[in-house]
Amino acid sequence: MADHLTTEPRTGEIYDVAVIGGGPGGLNAALVLGRSRRRTLVVDAGGGRNAAATAVHGLIGAEGISPTDLRKVAREQLDHYPDVRVHDGRVDAVTGELDRFELLVDGEEVAARRVVLATGITEDLPDVAGVRERWGRGVLGCPYCHAWEYRDQPLAVLGGDDADCDFAVQLSRWSSDVVLCTGGREDLARERRAALGRRGVRVRAERVERVEGPDGTVENVVFDTGERLACTAVFLHARTRQASELPQLLGCAVLDDDSVRVDEHGRTDVPGVYAVGDMARRAEAPSGFAFVATAAAAGFVTATAVDHDLFAS
Repeated sequence: MADHLTTEPRTGEIYDVAVIGGGPGGLNAALVLGRSRRRTLVVDAGGGRNAAATAVHGLIGAEGISPTDLRKVAREQLDHYPDVRVHDGRVDAVTGELDRFELLVDGEEVAARRVVLATGITEDLPDVAGVRERWGRGVLGCPYCHAWEYRDQPLAVLGGDDADCDFAVQLSRWSSDVVLCTGGREDLARERRAALGRRGVRVRAERVERVEGPDGTVENVVFDTGERLACTAVFLHARTRQASELPQLLGCAVLDDDSVRVDEHGRTDVPGVYAVGDMARRAEAPSGFAFVATAAAAGFVTATAVDHDLFAS
């Protein structure tokens, strides 16, 4: 890569924008900022929410690409823009205010006029053996991202609350063989059971002991009775939380699902601080509707707002 993508950020330089996070939202914001000739620093700690997934879906022009390859291509494309610098590392703290934020990047202080948070979220997965090591592969969270690959195959849904019941009903569009495993809950409301029954969704109330299958795949859900339920994928709703403490440290307002509250341009309640990707949403937007495509779109929109903001200041 070119010299401007060195491994260490230049100290003593005020960037127009510091983008914290190298996922689709952060990288697309950096792309637009680079094309706008804004001096931009991207700090990428690696990993990412979808790092374990085998493929990215629903992104036109890149359907089926692996998350690793998508990130690699995106970073290579940033190499065309001399005003964008990428640093593989971590931001430990952000202080200051509008027009002069101080970032502590791997022990070095870096200044920026605006900050774009793209630090993502992480899932709190249920304490069921076999779930965590299969997350993103045989155990999945998004039907729009993954259900097509398991169409017309036996599927299981873990969880027994109302959202899980709705999830199981939704999955019946992709498969006629869906089983809701409530994990011990037997008191589903009559209307919920009726809705499940109308779509052919069966209910198993035994507690789930583990999920099993070779090489990250799923073959069975095993109940505490020892009985096995054959399936090729498990879907579940996982609670999410901020992957970084930076939004809290900066004083960003959050919504009831722990998402950072932003406006339609990605602005947080903290002047000069923006947020993009699955970590942020508008108060009127539905929770849980964050995908690679929408994260990238948010990065584009927010980058244009940042550019206008800087131009007007």
